[in-house]
Amino acid sequence: MSSCRLLLVDDHPALTRGLAALFGQEPDLEIVGLCASGHELLHLLENTRGLAPDLLLLDLHLPPPHDGLSLLPHLRRAWPALRVLVFSSAVSPALLAQVKEAGAHGFINKSAEASTLLDAIRAVHAGQLVFPARRLPGRAGSAAAPASQTADDLLRLRQLSAREREIIGLIREGLSTREIAARLSLAELTVGTHRRNIMQKLGVHGLAGLVRFAHEQGL
Repeated sequence: MSSCRLLLVDDHPALTRGLAALFGQEPDLEIVGLCASGHELLHLLENTRGLAPDLLLLDLHLPPPHDGLSLLPHLRRAWPALRVLVFSSAVSPALLAQVKEAGAHGFINKSAEASTLLDAIRAVHAGQLVFPARRLPGRAGSAAAPASQTADDLLRLRQLSAREREIIGLIREGLSTREIAARLSLAELTVGTHRRNIMQKLGVHGLAGLVRFAHEQGL
């Protein structure tokens, strides 16, 4: 397989440094840049001279004004040869459908093993589409929704930001507010505010209701 030039976009420096160290051990992977925001990403791509990346590993949650989901259509129009693999802990059938419709070539969860991530990168670089099979149907273009998912559920889910989806996933894993704050490098007060906003948007009451809703909707 030909060498793959990787550009990493994530606002967690420790994560991007760790990924860069991991990829640096692979002879067919080359890191050509680390970006912490959509602004940095666009500036780098617009000013690249002879070092254009082959594949972008893109987090969905990025500092305003550019989140990963809103960046995808522009990236596909402006740099059609660039392969994009979304790398996020926020995941749901509805979100996967949005990511695919926006033009991503794949989605990999941040909880995936290193070997799974490396396989996904190589597959996307080789021209394949890589999405969780259990989340997507055989027919291209739309995502499979859980049997219990209603139009109202979808409407409520669309109100959630990528960060809020990420926090829901960590809550469902059983992490406390303090543990989530440490994992995401946030203040505990910020996590608590996110949790209240999530419950208000979803119309659920209490932690048990939130976990139950997350489980039912595959978050």
